[in-house]
Amino acid sequence: MSIPAKSPAEDAPAAPLSVEAARRAMLGQLPRMDSESIGVDGGAVHRVLATDLVAQVLLPPWNNSAMDGYAVRAEELTQLPLRLPVRGEMAAGMAPGSVTLLPGSCAKVMTGAPLPEGADSVVPYEWTDRGAQEVLIRERPALGHAVRRAGEDISPGDLILPQGHRLRPTDLASVAASGLASVLVAQRPRVAVVTTGDEIRPAGTQLGPGQIYDTAGPALEAMVASAGGEVVLRMRVGDDPEAVEGVLTEAAAGSDLLVTVGGVSVGDHDHVRATVERRGRLRLWRVAMRPGRPIAFGELFDTVFLGLPGNPVSATVTFLLFGIPCLLTMQGARLVGPPLQLGQLLEEVEKPAGLETYHRAVTTSRPGQLPGVRPLPGQSSGATSSLARADVLLVLPAPGTRLPKGRIVEMIPL
Repeated sequence: MSIPAKSPAEDAPAAPLSVEAARRAMLGQLPRMDSESIGVDGGAVHRVLATDLVAQVLLPPWNNSAMDGYAVRAEELTQLPLRLPVRGEMAAGMAPGSVTLLPGSCAKVMTGAPLPEGADSVVPYEWTDRGAQEVLIRERPALGHAVRRAGEDISPGDLILPQGHRLRPTDLASVAASGLASVLVAQRPRVAVVTTGDEIRPAGTQLGPGQIYDTAGPALEAMVASAGGEVVLRMRVGDDPEAVEGVLTEAAAGSDLLVTVGGVSVGDHDHVRATVERRGRLRLWRVAMRPGRPIAFGELFDTVFLGLPGNPVSATVTFLLFGIPCLLTMQGARLVGPPLQLGQLLEEVEKPAGLETYHRAVTTSRPGQLPGVRPLPGQSSGATSSLARADVLLVLPAPGTRLPKGRIVEMIPL
């Protein structure tokens, strides 16, 4: 796969882009994954359909009962209570037509069983004395009561789910019921995650002076999986420029999306951006947001490159806003942007001017009203504890520096 070429005039702009403009620019340059056939089982959940799913069968395939009871002709129940002879029984699994209803009689019928020939309604057990040879009917059903008509759910040729739909667990019942044993989905994007910095160490190891644990990496791996991607390479590299170039080259060779943490700003030891500019193409750099202003996007060889800030909160927030939409777009998903909800500020909030700001926040349920939302203390880009406590990201627009209590705001659920 390769990203469509751009002219030199379209190279990375000097001024920071808005979040929406940056996302549009990224998504418009992404390749699409090839498709593959997979079975209709738990492994299909969260996969993106590569084609429309069309029903192959009639469902239900015949008129059947929605309740346990007695199949009757509704027009014969003229005076109640009424006793009718019970002539036969239809159970689930019996062939349609196994029982024919004679005039002036009824037949037992179980939930899901084909309706006896000649019957048009079902009297539930609760409306009778549940007699075996003869039954006393106390209430009259409406015509068609508790009857599921053939084809009322789906018919051959009906659209079940459209191309680009991301399969949910609840979708699998309808897919399986339609007669499909397999579905065509987009292949999982292969993702390489590279964390940079001399100070980074894996969790569980002994920290030396000036060292910290790799906190963003595990979160990114989980977010990749949640978006249908597959982490095929997980690497850490120090701040040596030759080592950075070697690791990035290796990571790009085996992945569809290369995600780096750190090294894309302008510091003396930020070598990732320089490597991409030298060996690939940097298509955009810097977004007018907080946290996460230094974010880079482009390509390294034929692999999509997404460079995230080094601070763990910044890396997590920017991957939520840009990385997940990239992965979903590569799979052809119809809905790729972060879902938005509305809430109402429970206190005044300050923010930097000119930057779209994402505060970690908690919500309060208020019946009959929008949820109340309150930012958490500890909004620095290194404060992971507030990220763990938050249930939403509060989206504060770029203009202005102060939002009053009571303001309606957008939120991204976590």
